[in-house]
Amino acid sequence: MYSAEEREMVPLSMLHMPLCVTFSYYGCGGLEEDERILVDTSLLEESLRDGSCTFGLNRHGEVCQIAKLGGAPLDAIMLIHCVNVAAVKVKTISALITKRLAEDAKRRDKGGISAALSAENAR
Repeated sequence: MYSAEEREMVPLSMLHMPLCVTFSYYGCGGLEEDERILVDTSLLEESLRDGSCTFGLNRHGEVCQIAKLGGAPLDAIMLIHCVNVAAVKVKTISALITKRLAEDAKRRDKGGISAALSAENAR
């Protein structure tokens, strides 16, 4: 068994990283000024919602999936608004994940040893 210093670490490949953002909405069917939409709600807030919609997007703002499972209807304009808000949140979170992965790779590479180690055959 080799120690972490003696073997080449294999980094986690994060090429496609879709993230989900859930919107819960309240007060639907009543007066328009009573309607509210919250992003990524808590368990208590989820128990009180009229409906929800989950959007999966990648860091480029491309929609990978939309899940609207029952609940009160949501109009198309509000869906587009939710996608735009989700795109901003996903870009922010993706940047944070990428930054943390780079910091972790730097931390693991003590003394530049990963550049000296190689799994390639010398032919």
